[in-house]
Amino acid sequence: MQSNFSTQATPNSQYIDSRMQTDSSVNILVGYSILIPMIVFVGFNIYKKHRTAVFQRQVASLEKLWHLNIKKELEEK
Repeated sequence: MQSNFSTQATPNSQYIDSRMQTDSSVNILVGYSILIPMIVFVGFNIYKKHRTAVFQRQVASLEKLWHLNIKKELEEK
């Protein structure tokens, strides 16, 4: 009796496997193309907020020094 089973792979199965690998590569590329700009945008906003806070602290300390200098000058006169 002959067996109907074959040990050779069909050409269609190889095509499907290579197509699945290409699809997963495209999915990874699309994911990174969305994720990286989001990370850059969030990082830029955090940096801007940090610089604004530092600038406001510097302005506040300079205003305090300015007011102290005015009081000293008024007391001297």
